[in-house]
Amino acid sequence: MRGSRQTIAAALAALLLGAFALGAGSATAATFPGGNGRIAYASSQGGNYDIYTMNADGSEKAHLTSGSANDVEPSFSADGKRIVFASDRAGNYDIYAMNAGGGEIVRLTDDPSDDRQPSFSPDGSRVAFVSTRFGSWYTDLFLMNADGGNQTRIVSAGGGEESPTFSPDGQQIAFVRTPAGHKNLYLVGASGGEPALLVKSAFDDRQPSFSPGGQRLAFSSRRDGHFEIYTMNLNGSGVTKLTSKPSSQMPAYSPDGRFIAFSRGGSIYTVDAGGGGEVRLTRERGAQAWPTWQPLPGQPSEGQGGQSSGGFKLGKPILNKRRGTAKLPVTIPVAGTLSLRGHGVKPIGAKVVSHGGTVRLIVKPRKKLASALARNSRARVKVTVSYVRRSGGGEIKSKAIALRKLH
Repeated sequence: MRGSRQTIAAALAALLLGAFALGAGSATAATFPGGNGRIAYASSQGGNYDIYTMNADGSEKAHLTSGSANDVEPSFSADGKRIVFASDRAGNYDIYAMNAGGGEIVRLTDDPSDDRQPSFSPDGSRVAFVSTRFGSWYTDLFLMNADGGNQTRIVSAGGGEESPTFSPDGQQIAFVRTPAGHKNLYLVGASGGEPALLVKSAFDDRQPSFSPGGQRLAFSSRRDGHFEIYTMNLNGSGVTKLTSKPSSQMPAYSPDGRFIAFSRGGSIYTVDAGGGGEVRLTRERGAQAWPTWQPLPGQPSEGQGGQSSGGFKLGKPILNKRRGTAKLPVTIPVAGTLSLRGHGVKPIGAKVVSHGGTVRLIVKPRKKLASALARNSRARVKVTVSYVRRSGGGEIKSKAIALRKLH
């Protein structure tokens, strides 16, 4: 009986999630460089969609908006202090803003048409969004000032624009257009102009997210028959598939460039930016979608290794050759949560540590890696440990471990 209720709830959540998709696409928030802060997302666990945040390991979830409206598509500012989002609290969808911790909500647009999918510019002065205000169900790409002023269409009609997201340098906007029945990724100058097609595709490429360094795009595509998460260079080369389960969508790079958050089946996950190490972050009722990552300016970002000198250290692994496992000593300066992931090993999510000191995380192989160990006696794995301080902010470090198993 319990399984039946869970199945029905999941089906309803999926239907509700689909009901709020704009056309067949959806928003992808901009990612800006910095340390990894909290993840904002929308959840229908209370019946309608509200905005929530959580730590990068899925812990300490906070409920920011409430009421009978649907609040969706959150996006952080580059300084991590503000969130813009779309809401139908006034009847149709308009754009609103609030502080990253919630509080007073400010309305930015007030139009009888639907305004959706907001995304901050890197300097925080402008917001890109899409709107149906030209009298069609197709959406057009707009820009406005961060206070809602000077709302201007910047791309001429071309088949419906979706999912605008600024490049980290603020010079370009990536977005989706459907010129001939298939969604494709485009770039346009931040002040408008003629869009440039990135890759001509018949696979519905959509939901672009810039890496914080601006060199790559994450996106969702049906290239293998169903939606998965991919990354590629801005010229369309170097396409890499990151996920291998259906309906993986809405990718969002982490500010340090190491991870990508995404939605699958009504839950939020993260995956390593190079593939592997998937971790499920939400397990609530209803559906969770539209993840976006809070940047913490001044902390290490892409190309800096995600390292800092804050007292967070990984020690020498202690091997258990009989079991083929290892204990990894992790030293943290103050209370927080730890998570561990790695290709072929069982993830550890949201381990709460009540004070500073050293704890030992158990590195256990998954079934496939355990079978390889049984055959070959040894296997080398790379694990990544995330540390989120109770007071906020976090760090990430990696360690190569040579597991061994005696026969």
